[in-house]
Amino acid sequence: MESQRDKRPFIIVAIPAYNEEETIAKEVLKAKKYADKIIVCDDGSADSTAEIAKSLGVDVIRHKRNLGYGAAIQSLFERAKRLDFDVLITLDGDGQHNPDDIPKVIKPIIDDEADIVIGSRFVGDSLFAMPWYRRIG
Repeated sequence: MESQRDKRPFIIVAIPAYNEEETIAKEVLKAKKYADKIIVCDDGSADSTAEIAKSLGVDVIRHKRNLGYGAAIQSLFERAKRLDFDVLITLDGDGQHNPDDIPKVIKPIIDDEADIVIGSRFVGDSLFAMPWYRRIG
């Protein structure tokens, strides 16, 4: 009989995106190495974000108009709730999160040491790579 410990976790990567045609393909392709399913919420983009994501075989939610980050996250969580997942991780579509950090971020959840893990861009030198207007925020 397979125990919960022996079962490989079902991992979903959820990506809110708004006008990210320049970066969405790279983010999706990198995330695919770690995810069983990827969901992108195109939050009313005026560019090809949704089409690019769809061409990569991911599940795409489309908002007809830009509703904001919170609404995109809510749509992603609603879609994910319908699936039997073990771990849900969110990455932004603009490349500010490194998908190669996924194993490190989800490890405490998989090891049953945490129910939720929040990554920080403010660890190490990453603050200096952040645009000045985001640092102010």
